[in-house]
Amino acid sequence: MHAIEHDVERPDRDVVSAFEEIPSTIVSDVTGNIGLSMDSGLRPAYDDIEMAGSAITVNASPGDNLIIHKAITLAEPGDVLVIDSEGFTETGHFGELMCKSCQVNGIGGIVIDGAYRDSREIAEMEFPVYGRGTHPRGPLKQDPGSINVPISCGGVTVEPGDIVVGDDDGLAVVPRASADEILERAYDKLESEDDVREELVEGEYLFELNNYDKLFEEMDVVGPEDSIQ
Repeated sequence: MHAIEHDVERPDRDVVSAFEEIPSTIVSDVTGNIGLSMDSGLRPAYDDIEMAGSAITVNASPGDNLIIHKAITLAEPGDVLVIDSEGFTETGHFGELMCKSCQVNGIGGIVIDGAYRDSREIAEMEFPVYGRGTHPRGPLKQDPGSINVPISCGGVTVEPGDIVVGDDDGLAVVPRASADEILERAYDKLESEDDVREELVEGEYLFELNNYDKLFEEMDVVGPEDSIQ
């Protein structure tokens, strides 16, 4: 069944803007191991990439981009298109011209669980794109697909209006309903890391600062000084 939802409940713009300054690693750390970091197969189109925006989700048939064209017309400035193409990499689902249209209209980037093309031109225009690779073959336009429905991208469930954060390390998803809380935890994490840096400059070890000895004790690891001779 195909569906196009026009109304999306987006997070506060100030919250989205704040996440532009938060690394994906910090988002991943403060959300814990709950599956909100997309898998490492989704790579950026160029280095020194930065992206944060509210998700417009797209369910596109592998090898077809008709619904992606429609999604571009529905996106608002700052939105990020997040596309599930089932990991299909034998077609470039979009390229330079579609990215140029996105860029001119203020769209913040595209993430596709699949392939794209015109990689050099996209890198030169510095429009944020993540995907599983590139392929020169052009797409079909035969399937209507769906827009703004829950999708899976990079192993993560993405809902319309979730915040997607991307940089050179990869992609992390912030559920819209938890965005304020996660942002506060991210600020706390950044502050605590600044404190740790000061201690490291003084010669301290992360092993000691984090009291990792306790973990060894819990694992019953015996050190040389404790072993029986």
